[in-house]
Amino acid sequence: MALLALPDELLVHIASQLGFSDIISLQLVCSRWYEIVKSNAGLQYTLELRVAGMIDNPASRLVPGERLRILRTKEAAWRTLDLSDKRSLTLSHNPSGIYDLTGGTLLLGERRYTEGMSGTDAVHTINLHSAFKDEQYRSSPSLWSNLDLGKQVIDVGLAIQEHDLIAIVTYTYVNDAQLLASVDIHLLKHSTGQPHPAAAKPVIHFDNIHYLPGHCNINLEISGDTLCFLLNNYFPFINADPVTIVVYNWKTGEPKVKQKRSYQDPTIFNSFVLLSPDAVVLPIIPTNALEICFFGEEFAALPSPPAPSTAKQSSSNARQEVPLLKIACALELPPLHPGALVLRMTCRCEPNPRGPPSSATHSDRVIPFYSDPERAVMILHLHIRLPIGVTKVYTMIVHRAALLKVVREAVERHRQALADKAAARESRSETPDYYGAEGEDGMADGASGEEDAPHVPGAFFHPFGIHHPSRRGRRAASSNDTDSDEGKTDEENLPRLTWEEWGPAVTRWFHDELPGTRWITTTCGQRFVRVRSDGRMRVYDFNPLSMKRYLHARSLSGSPVGALPGEDILEEKYYEWSSATVEDADEDDEDDVVFEGVDVVEEDEDPQEEAIIIRTRKASSSRPEPERRMRVVLGSTRMADPAAWAKTLESSLPYVETSVPAPDDYESALLDEDVIIGLKMDTNGRHIQEVVLHRIGGPMA
Repeated sequence: MALLALPDELLVHIASQLGFSDIISLQLVCSRWYEIVKSNAGLQYTLELRVAGMIDNPASRLVPGERLRILRTKEAAWRTLDLSDKRSLTLSHNPSGIYDLTGGTLLLGERRYTEGMSGTDAVHTINLHSAFKDEQYRSSPSLWSNLDLGKQVIDVGLAIQEHDLIAIVTYTYVNDAQLLASVDIHLLKHSTGQPHPAAAKPVIHFDNIHYLPGHCNINLEISGDTLCFLLNNYFPFINADPVTIVVYNWKTGEPKVKQKRSYQDPTIFNSFVLLSPDAVVLPIIPTNALEICFFGEEFAALPSPPAPSTAKQSSSNARQEVPLLKIACALELPPLHPGALVLRMTCRCEPNPRGPPSSATHSDRVIPFYSDPERAVMILHLHIRLPIGVTKVYTMIVHRAALLKVVREAVERHRQALADKAAARESRSETPDYYGAEGEDGMADGASGEEDAPHVPGAFFHPFGIHHPSRRGRRAASSNDTDSDEGKTDEENLPRLTWEEWGPAVTRWFHDELPGTRWITTTCGQRFVRVRSDGRMRVYDFNPLSMKRYLHARSLSGSPVGALPGEDILEEKYYEWSSATVEDADEDDEDDVVFEGVDVVEEDEDPQEEAIIIRTRKASSSRPEPERRMRVVLGSTRMADPAAWAKTLESSLPYVETSVPAPDDYESALLDEDVIIGLKMDTNGRHIQEVVLHRIGGPMA
């Protein structure tokens, strides 16, 4: 019986077992397969999910045809960026500095006393889509949920879609005179406010620490069963563990991995991103590098839980038994100018990766799909103090998957090189030494070890022994450059890639503005949003599949991108430069091609005595620029800021930028799935005055 003689239902079932590329290829086999794929909503939904960078929610009540309609509507709406569907959230409390945004939930802390050093007394959350159920512009205060534990709150973490979990970190003084406080993590079910039923220990006691309000920073992220906890303690005169990072299994309450070494300065790093449930990236300020740590092997090697009779004895030794977090790879960031200094690095990648389906403790039956964590982009802000006394902010965007790929390939090459060297040493040991230990070869080996062995600067592993992160000596040579690694520690043997080796092809850099970078929740999936000083709201889409399809569709329609007013496309290299004396250059000069507040060098300009090839396509029209503008950037950005960077900064990650006038005087914009959040601040720019939601593409159901 021929395959195509089967009923359509069976052919659809067969095709549904295939991956994205296979289904695409299947359409090219014959007209029968083309019609089957084209006419089936389930197969089309699978293809559209992949192109949009989304993953399906199998718990959703909606049929595939309805999910497909919603997905297509949402993706088309992002191209037009219509912000007219909006609601204003009524705030019935004084927001504190604590906030979070994930999984359709916005969290704001509450400060009951606005004077003095008052911290966060409680937290309030709201489901963003619930605000659109009423026709009124201003939402009802009753939509907010209040969680008050009767203790001061330091930080929070959310895992709404995967676990309906909210983790609240509190402190309680146990010795007021010594400012000694108990720091605890409360694991609650978000929808009820009660202890989470999957948590064996609803309250995890972290430690008793010297704590002074305003002098401590905590970050925590949740992925699968993993809860990663980072503490930066700026308590004066503290001399022990000012930086602590611990990875817990939040379901058991037990620590899995702890910090890899003692940090002597609380500012060495103050944020992190989970690349997967068993991998974390740490932006290290003194070395100007990203350290990637894997802890899956440590998880697998954990001993089984002790018997009840020995549990008490084992608990006293629990911390000593927790394995140490080890560095797998270090990725250098662009080298700084010798006089420039990184003050702060902050990073985020939303949504967090998910654990296996079996680890999930909650299913959302409303949302049909959500952003694929594996394809999400990570944002990294660098606050750089220049020699002239000006602070600038530079922002890097990179895909989570690209970072993981770079690191895994580097680790594999390093392991293979070590194996090859070990085999070579073993081969040499079996060869007779006719000269003896003091002979010709021995002397040559000794000289080689003294002169040619790779220089691994100790400053990398003892960062406060260096004068500046850009002065680290030459990079540690690859494993092929030396015949022996004897005497080296594991950290000295780790693979380390220079910026040129890994960065330009997979990242995109922007010169940013200080006000907008105080909020880190500006990305979701593969999109990044920000409000610029020219009053325009910009959305950047780094999804390569979506961009390629859009460009192809526009070309086939006879109206390629760049043919309509307000559109242009940069197809090859272009040059930017940034003034060393001002925070942000002026924008919207009608006579120049302008990008992100700095001029793009035309073909006959040559500021760096280097030929820069520029090819742009832009509609020529005497009509005024439309409100909606689009720019497709396919070429490399070359940013020259000699006061900040030692070399010209090049990055090449393609993106589509869509911009419209901001509907109101927003200081910043936040992003979560299909909702852009505009923030209006008070006259001092310190406290939130109004929160405005802009839903893109209509309802989710």
